[in-house]
Amino acid sequence: MFKRRIGMVLAALALLGACSDGAERGQVGESADLAEDVAAAPGIVPTAAPGVAFTYSYGFQLADPAISAAQEEHAAACEKLGLERCRITGMTYRLDERDRVEGTLKLAIDPLLARSFGRDAIAVVQRRDGALRYTEIEGEDQNPALEDAARREGGASVEIARLEAALRTAKGDEERVALRQQLRELRDQVEQAQAQETTAEAKIRRTPMNFTYLGGASGRGFAGENPVREAWYLFVDSVAMMVGFLLKALAVLLPWALLIALLVMLARSRPALRLRRWWGSDADHDASQAS
Repeated sequence: MFKRRIGMVLAALALLGACSDGAERGQVGESADLAEDVAAAPGIVPTAAPGVAFTYSYGFQLADPAISAAQEEHAAACEKLGLERCRITGMTYRLDERDRVEGTLKLAIDPLLARSFGRDAIAVVQRRDGALRYTEIEGEDQNPALEDAARREGGASVEIARLEAALRTAKGDEERVALRQQLRELRDQVEQAQAQETTAEAKIRRTPMNFTYLGGASGRGFAGENPVREAWYLFVDSVAMMVGFLLKALAVLLPWALLIALLVMLARSRPALRLRRWWGSDADHDASQAS
């Protein structure tokens, strides 16, 4: 009986341990899924917002030597898609006043590929021990422009058909001239509406994607900054500010100091002494005559 009770207790403990392990595995799996969701690039499927032109912007932070490699890999991924689906529209790479690397890459990509391309771009940065700092997705609704262009073009087309019919039955020259002038104005309106429609459709078909690369990453806990280097630059800036202040003060005071020194030297020169003696003798002579 005692052995039977011990066996039941051990079985219950084993069952609790299995449940605990399963719960921990479930928590670990949920944490992994959450981390994966956080690392994934957010995006918007164009079919969910038809007629909206989106602009994607990503900010990355990497170690300075890794920025050029990440830039080149992102550019190569765009070139691999072909000019019909992705075009490079701009790229910059420079050092700032503190010798930190800054870079940008601008693309125009097929909107259906924008979401997956952004996710792959983040993966490229993470493989190089970098991090995603921000993501911005801005949309511009082109539906009002398309509707306005269609309305203007439709109305002008109907009016053109009416004026052309009137032109065929016109009798006087003045009437024909007036009708042709109205037709030219209406055709100009049609061309403007078509240009507006073309521009709106072009914005929808191409999604601008902007990558910004910031250097100076030094690991976790410092928000991507190197505290030793930042302290050094702060020291150098302080010394430069002090030296600049002293030089400016010297530039302001030195001319006045030179002028005062020159006046003192002139006052102690022989001509000045003679002048003072002559002036003093004349003053004494006048005083004696007055008495």
